[in-house]
Amino acid sequence: MARLLLWVLLAVIAYAVLKSWSRSGAGRGGAADKPSEAIVRCAACGLNVPRSEAHARDGIWYCSREHLERSQAGR
Repeated sequence: MARLLLWVLLAVIAYAVLKSWSRSGAGRGGAADKPSEAIVRCAACGLNVPRSEAHARDGIWYCSREHLERSQAGR
């Protein structure tokens, strides 16, 4: 009976160690694989957005198409 309890205890410990090891390994590769992206500031409202989502005209960045069009209408 003592041997059975010992084997069960070892199995539970091994399961807990493997589970925590696999969880910590999964979190390492996610953010490190993505390249960082430049952030630009909207000239109309000051919001910071990723360059891939921003709109630009004449080297000036805007957070949305609406802000881009508003700035062009004001000229």
